[in-house]
Parts: sequence; structure tokens; C-alpha cells
Amino acid sequence: MILRSFVFLLGLLAMNLQAHEGRVTVRVIGEDGLPIADAKVEAQLESAGAPGSGWGNTSLNSVKGITDVNGLCVLTGKGDEPSVVIGVLKEGTYGADGYGVEFTGSILGRWQPWNPTIEVVLQKIGVQVPMYARKFWEGRMPVENKPCGFDLMAGDWVAPYGKGGASDFVFELDHGSERTITNRYGSVRLYDNKLTINFSNDGDGIQSLVATSHSGLKSPRLAPLEGYQPTLEKRDALEEITDPTPHEKEFRITERTILDYQNNVNYFFRVRTKKDASGNITNALYGKIYGEFGGYVDMRKTMFRLSFTYYLNPEPNSRNMEFDPKQNLFKNLKPLEQVAAP
Repeated sequence: MILRSFVFLLGLLAMNLQAHEGRVTVRVIGEDGLPIADAKVEAQLESAGAPGSGWGNTSLNSVKGITDVNGLCVLTGKGDEPSVVIGVLKEGTYGADGYGVEFTGSILGRWQPWNPTIEVVLQKIGVQVPMYARKFWEGRMPVENKPCGFDLMAGDWVAPYGKGGASDFVFELDHGSERTITNRYGSVRLYDNKLTINFSNDGDGIQSLVATSHSGLKSPRLAPLEGYQPTLEKRDALEEITDPTPHEKEFRITERTILDYQNNVNYFFRVRTKKDASGNITNALYGKIYGEFGGYVDMRKTMFRLSFTYYLNPEPNSRNMEFDPKQNLFKNLKPLEQVAAP
């Protein structure tokens, strides 16, 4: 009896580990709503590793197809994780990725819902222009508690900390004071880092936008004319709680994390602004930032390292944000610093 039960459990385990079949219909359209034929479509279904094979041991089952004259492509594949991710490529467009479906369960070896339709919108490539495009990765802040200019065209800090000449962004890091408190778990180090981004000219500024696009072009084609703010502050702190909420009292929580950084944000910015006597903008440069301003204090607590990825259109008053990856105006960058996305 025990042996039969053991064999039965092994059979159930084998059924659970077996990859289920999933099917999706992908409908590809343009910004005008019309179907796009001959687009390359790929569906990826994830399969976890065998039990005991270790964390992260997964594989992707890829299924590919081409859209018909109605912009439709039906893909069928197998995976033992309840999701599928869709990517689409078409010459003359920015392509798309990140579309997907979360399955709710399986019936007779088929993921449910069976054959849902996923609509994918492709953006045409417009007029791509040369830009200063760079991933400034974990660069050292040369000074704390003092303004420090950064030249976007030089890709460097301004003198005396670098070779830049124009303070397009003015960073200031307030590292704050650190102290240690003791709670019921032991010692806790409290800290308070605030990064402030200011600008040099009246009319310069920055504004955020939610990064929700599945398109390879992660921003609108044009930077906006209005809405730029002269200051942006980012705070990362662990502070002692002096006004505990009922929840914090109940669980005897003594520290609170303050974090202004976001995971799904992009930015537009305007720099080198000039105005006439009436206050009208006569000259300005526009650009964008993909992702958040990253920053952290290194393990030795000796420096603050800053990261951000930016694109600057050098043509005065042009708000075109379509970057030509073949015309990065930065030359001879290291591979890590290169930016090839539009």
C-alpha cells in the first residue's frame, strides 16, 4: 500500500513537471490601426530546471512565425511556467517586445486561456538624427555637499573635476550624517543620501514620464515644449522612526526606508536655454534619459557612484527624440558606455 502511494505521488510529480502546451494569436498593427504583414513574431515560453538543479536554471522555448496579410500569426509551443512573452520585428519599424500573457492554469495539458489574441502596435521609424548618447555608468561623484556641473556633450564633469565646459546638469550630493542604533535584532546603520539635479539657465529643466512603451522607441518622438522643472531631488535614506504607525508599533519596527527612485520612469530635459527680452525661448537643446538616476555609496563608503543613460540632440530647438544608433556623436567609447537603442 505504501509502495502504491509512493508510485502515485511520483506520477503526480511527473505530471506537474511536464511542459504544457500554449497557443497565442498575435495581431500586429501599425499606429494607424491597419494590419502589418510579413512581421517576424517570436513567442518565448519558459521552462524551469529539474528539481534540485539550482536557482535560475531555466530555459526558453522559442517559437517563431510570420504575420499574414491580416497581420495575424498563430504560435504554439510548450513550457512549464504559466506565461508567454511576445516580440515582433519588422523592417522600417522600431519593433516591439515585452508583450505577454499570464496563464491562469492548465486543462488536459493546455495552458488556459487557450489561444488568446495579443495585439501588438509597431511604430514606424521616422527621421532619426545624430545625438550624444551615453551610458554614464557608476561614475564617481568628485565632490560632496557642493554643486558639480556635468557637460553632456563632453560626457564629463566640468573643471576643475573634468574636461567639461558647460554645466548642463548641476549635481549636488548631500551624503548626510550616519549613525548606528540598536534594535532587538542588533545594530543598524542609519544613513541619508540626497541627490539634487539643478540647471544653469532660466528655462532649463527636467520632467518625468512613465516608461510603459513596448516599442523599441521608449519615448514619444518629440520632447514637450512645456512642463520642465528646474530641480529634481532623489532621496535614499534609512531613518529612525519617531512617529510609528499602528503597524510599526505592533511589529516593533524601528527604522523606515525612504526611497524616491522609481523603476518605470524616463525623463525629458532641456538645457542651454536662451531667451529674448520678452522671455521667449530663442535657443535650447532637448534630450531624454532612459531609466532612473542610479546611485549608491560603495562598500568602502569612500565615494558615491552615479549612473544614468542620456541622449542629447545637438540641433538647436529640435525636439526630435529619434536617435540614429549609427550616428552616436561620442566616438571611441568603451563597450559598456555605448548606447545603441533609439
